[in-house]
Amino acid sequence: MPERAYIIHGYLSYPQEAWLPWLKIELEKRGYDVCLPSMPHPDRPAIPEWIDFIAKIVGEPDQNTALIGHSLGCHAVLRYLESLGAAGKSVKKTVLVASSFPIATPPKQAQEIAGDDPALLPWFTTGLDPEKVQKAAGKCTVILSDDDPFIPVEQAKASYQGNLDAKIIIEHGKGHFNEDDGLTELPSVLEAVIS
Repeated sequence: MPERAYIIHGYLSYPQEAWLPWLKIELEKRGYDVCLPSMPHPDRPAIPEWIDFIAKIVGEPDQNTALIGHSLGCHAVLRYLESLGAAGKSVKKTVLVASSFPIATPPKQAQEIAGDDPALLPWFTTGLDPEKVQKAAGKCTVILSDDDPFIPVEQAKASYQGNLDAKIIIEHGKGHFNEDDGLTELPSVLEAVIS
């Protein structure tokens, strides 16, 4: 069976944003079956809907499966992994770009993070069981930028430490790794998937 990769974009994003299509092409060149879907309602993402969607496209996860998430897509991937860990299943690799580990944040603080969008509140007020995520995540890499305007790098690093055994890579000057930052390629992600 070929290696499979699932690339999950984030809030207000889409499959053609920034480095996502480049990664799909590069992985396909290396023989991967790659799925880069449009996530449902990216302007008002709902946790159950996104987890169910990922579960449907992945089908039966196995040791040929890699999950790649960007921004809120990482939270969706991690929540999906929690459900896999609870069922005693796992994937081969998980690569998370520009996010922190979901920790139950007090409502007032979550409101500040979510801003004006109530759809985002559950993503920040609902924590995860790190043990279940760890069981399911396989080899895990987290890629952060030292100047991300949404994800403070030290805070993000701290959120993963003790919750997920991940290799953490800090990129310089890559912002939120999105279109606004002019990124069309991201070699560190490709390397994390194929290494």
